[in-house]
Amino acid sequence: MLCRGGIQRISAMLQKSIILATIFCLPASNIWSGSPITIDGQFEDWTSVPVAHSDIAGQGLDEDFAELKITNDNDFLFLKFSFHNNEQLLQDLNNIRLYIDTDNNQQSGFQIHGIGADLEWCFGCRQGVYHNSTGPITIRQAEIVLRTAPTITAKNFELALSLNSLPMTLSATQTPDTIAVVFATSDKADLIPDQPGGVRYVIDTTCVEPPGLIPLVRQQQQHIRVLTYNTRGGGLLNSSRQGHFQRIIQTLDPDILAFQEQAGGDQVKSLIASWLQETNLHSVELGNNNLVVSRYPVLNQALMTTSGRTMAVMLQTESVLGTNLLILNSHLACCSNNASRQQDADEIIMGLRNWRAGSGPFPLPDNTPIIHLGDFNLVGSSQQLRTLAEGDIADELNFGSDFYPDWDGTALTDLFSRHTSIRMGYTWSNDNESFSPGKLDYILFTDSVIELGNHFVLNTLAMSDSELDMYGLLSDDTNIASDHLPRIMDISSANPLSVQDIVVDIPHGFQLFPAFPNPFNPTTKIQYSLPVATHVSLKVYDMLGRQVKVLVNEFKTSGSYRVEFDATGLASGLYAYRFEVAGFSKVEKIMLLK
Repeated sequence: MLCRGGIQRISAMLQKSIILATIFCLPASNIWSGSPITIDGQFEDWTSVPVAHSDIAGQGLDEDFAELKITNDNDFLFLKFSFHNNEQLLQDLNNIRLYIDTDNNQQSGFQIHGIGADLEWCFGCRQGVYHNSTGPITIRQAEIVLRTAPTITAKNFELALSLNSLPMTLSATQTPDTIAVVFATSDKADLIPDQPGGVRYVIDTTCVEPPGLIPLVRQQQQHIRVLTYNTRGGGLLNSSRQGHFQRIIQTLDPDILAFQEQAGGDQVKSLIASWLQETNLHSVELGNNNLVVSRYPVLNQALMTTSGRTMAVMLQTESVLGTNLLILNSHLACCSNNASRQQDADEIIMGLRNWRAGSGPFPLPDNTPIIHLGDFNLVGSSQQLRTLAEGDIADELNFGSDFYPDWDGTALTDLFSRHTSIRMGYTWSNDNESFSPGKLDYILFTDSVIELGNHFVLNTLAMSDSELDMYGLLSDDTNIASDHLPRIMDISSANPLSVQDIVVDIPHGFQLFPAFPNPFNPTTKIQYSLPVATHVSLKVYDMLGRQVKVLVNEFKTSGSYRVEFDATGLASGLYAYRFEVAGFSKVEKIMLLK
């Protein structure tokens, strides 16, 4: 069986600098096969990957390695590494280095800790060295297709680099087989491994199943589709990029469009109206080139921060959601401006807290769905995200006490979305920059009153010709339109007492709540409540009507229950779960995306 890599649709620069080697692979036959890792800053998909090296605590000061895992798929080598003590900022303010002996030959390459490193990468320097037989060659992140996550300070990181890159193939003279890996802290006080010789890993040639394709359409027609998109310097009105934006927006067909770095509200509204063939769009432009265009009327608007970087818009969505919708659209300061981002985050949470207390810029009824989205530029302290999602205010002296921003007294949900065709979660990429691609564009939402539908990141470079043809897109559309990728979120009301969600085929008092997350991979949770003791049946079926899992089939006392459906081993696609109580039943659908 021949597996071809999924990185063939990369930029023109990469196509010139990387030889796309052919990866030969065998059908899966053991549990140690390559792994379907998604680089998104979440780590559940690493659970089954064995620990390659465990490092004892106390060997380093500020940087103290804890653990290393290694795996691969058909295209990428994956590394997950962690620290014992302090959070680290991977792409800045350090000299942490990764060394890989790509031919398992100690005599070639750069001699370090008992290996001959052909690839050396300095994370904080954001550059590396290919130690070629003819001499060292400086390389950039794009030349090894480096993907890292998260972009903020953390103790756990994951990365991917191309198995087909020049250092891994020694300029296309080999297919990597056995490699040796060494990590070193900035001062080399702590090394992985402790003893010379590196951590050895054999590249697994077992084919990893490609991810399930995420369709670009809504799961249900009545879902409201929300788009967030940094258009890079007013790109919608740039004639050389406008055609690319047109194809993207026509294909995505959003109801609410939140733009950053985009001025010209009335002109943009007219442009979007012509693309979507809508005669009655609404728009608001406030602050620092933030713009919202909507099919739904604008009821109120306000700036949320003194910097002008966050706008609030109340949209009249009551006919669809049963309530109106509050959109917060942010473009926070970039780069090393940690203080500015933190102040804005503190101000936003203070504003929401005061709003709930009745002193906001306009009325905010209880249980109004809230979506906070935009280009957050989170490339520094993780405290900024904790503030925005969890309401953990850093400067309580000036901005008051902490405040959980969801209506049920919990944090906002940070939505992690995958590219439609590959296992990546980054939303910004620029091959000419030293920073590797990362998630800069966020969607936070009140999951207590919002039911999530389809969601994804659109990256046309990663789509097949057949996908592009089906949707009327071109491979370079997202690459030329902006250095940010568009994010899509489809929503409906999650209020189980709203008119459209009342369960009419189950006796009064019995409740079945929507599965969350949905879509999911590989687990989702289904919640139900019983007013009296009764027999409960909860079973999962595929679309051919075949039973694939029995989640519950027993007598239950009254109360609320939550059961987990683990779809490990099942193929991507639609499934249905049937809830049966007291002689009545209800069926709901869920989507598994691997």
